[in-house]
Order: sequence, then structure tokens, then C-alpha cells
Amino acid sequence: MTSGVKVGDCCKAKFLQLSLTTQKQQKIVFFVMKFSDDMKKIIVERFGTLEDCGSYDNLITSLPIDDVRYVCFDFEYINKDNCRKSDILLISWHPDGSSVRKKMICASSFSALKSSLGISRNVLEGDCYSEVDSKAALEKVGGKALP
Repeated sequence: MTSGVKVGDCCKAKFLQLSLTTQKQQKIVFFVMKFSDDMKKIIVERFGTLEDCGSYDNLITSLPIDDVRYVCFDFEYINKDNCRKSDILLISWHPDGSSVRKKMICASSFSALKSSLGISRNVLEGDCYSEVDSKAALEKVGGKALP
């Protein structure tokens, strides 16, 4: 099932900025997406550096409890070989407090968003913080927390 909601070009551009590190640009580590007011497009709501959000969990707990969001986050962890690594996580946030209509549109648009951004793994979906917190993210990537 598809919703007909388009992924905005700004989302694709922000994903490229997130995934490509350059010397000229300050490295962003996250961006949060939402539906446009007319519900026809997924747009970037905000983005920033690690300093802007403080931590992954701080960003997650800042998500609204009454509205849906998508989040891309460049998540750093320690892999099985005890090396520092990062992977981009894509999170679908659809809390119980959001309307049934928005939750349905969020779910049906998620495949299009994953396809548009080229993300097929490291995907989290949740309706409560514990389903998308750092513990859930570490389980998804198969790693340990940074010291």
C-alpha cells in the first residue's frame, strides 16, 4: 500500500549531506522529517550536529508524543571488532498519541522514504521511546555503546 505522499528533494539533499563528510561543511549527524501541512510531501523539519541535540537519546525523547516523524541519524558505536563505527539509522516514529490517519500515512509512506534514501537495513520503527532508543539502536546495528 502506498500513500501517494512524495519525498521532498530537501530530504534527499539532507541525506547526502548527512552521509558525505566534507571539510567545507560542518558535519550534521541528524535530520528530522515530517509531513507538509497539506500531507502531500515529506519535508525536513530540522537538522543539526551532535552538539545541537546532545545525544541520540536526547533527540529521540524530543520527538512529539502526538505526531509522527521520521529521523535519520548517523549513529556511532563500537562494533564486534572493538572498532569505532557509524551507520545511518532511519527511524519511523508513530506514537500512540498521534491520529490514526497520520499513523496509517506514516506506515504506508515509509517504504517510499526508504527507497528514496537508499536505506534497506538499520531501520527502526516505534510508537514508544523504548522501541527506538539507543539500546534498540545498538541491538539493530549489533554493537556496543561508545565509552
